[in-house]
Amino acid sequence: MNLVAPKEMSDGAINEFHSNLREVMLYIKYSKDKAKLDEITAKDSNFQSVERQAADVINVVTGSQLKYPKGKGDVNMCLAIQQMREECELVGQIKGAVFMCKDLGVSFTDTIKQIAEMFHLSESESNETVKQYW
Repeated sequence: MNLVAPKEMSDGAINEFHSNLREVMLYIKYSKDKAKLDEITAKDSNFQSVERQAADVINVVTGSQLKYPKGKGDVNMCLAIQQMREECELVGQIKGAVFMCKDLGVSFTDTIKQIAEMFHLSESESNETVKQYW
């Protein structure tokens, strides 16, 4: 049995692949190095159109939690990565706001109202979010 270890392979060896396996291997190799991952996905136009199965493999292997439209068709990995980052930033902002409200002595109920207003969430969404970070 041959074992493929993307992190141990040179970029030149990975570039020998001529299918979406190349993008899968590069993404896996640099999944922990955000700066390098940004660089290769922005520079390499092949990441703008990755087969759905390849995107699914990337998600499963790296745990990236990329979100992309359901159905058939290719996936723009650059857009998926950007959306994931924006979602993570929003979660971080909400979490920070909840912690700040709690530290400042704002009540749980008032925090729910503040988070709903600040982040344009429904009362129930805000309630669940505040419970999670309170």
